[in-house]
Amino acid sequence: MSVEEHLKEAKELYQKALEEFERAREKNDGIVLRDACGKGWLSTVEVANALLIKKGVEEEELPRTERGRRYMVFRYGDKELRLLYLSLRDSLHIQGDYDGTLNFDEMEEYLSDLNLYIQKVEKLDGALQ
Repeated sequence: MSVEEHLKEAKELYQKALEEFERAREKNDGIVLRDACGKGWLSTVEVANALLIKKGVEEEELPRTERGRRYMVFRYGDKELRLLYLSLRDSLHIQGDYDGTLNFDEMEEYLSDLNLYIQKVEKLDGALQ
């Protein structure tokens, strides 16, 4: 997949996360909120893949594990991108999807952070750091 394809997938997942979040808030449904967190996390992974490809990593070299992805984001991302990635990982993936401990106000903030992460990677040039 190309950078554009990864970003397109990330944006589609982000939109689905927003839609599920709104449904969850309307129904006050924690299970639907967890589903929204899962989609938000998948969007985060696609953005990370786009970042890595922009920085010269070949598609077949993209990490398949979270440990590998975290290492690569730290290797190729600047401080702001690393912090956004870690924050989204901890909030959407661990607290939201796994633990189910995020509340609606927190989720709204993390979705905003995810949108920022997408925008930052979109604007990033591909030069290796």
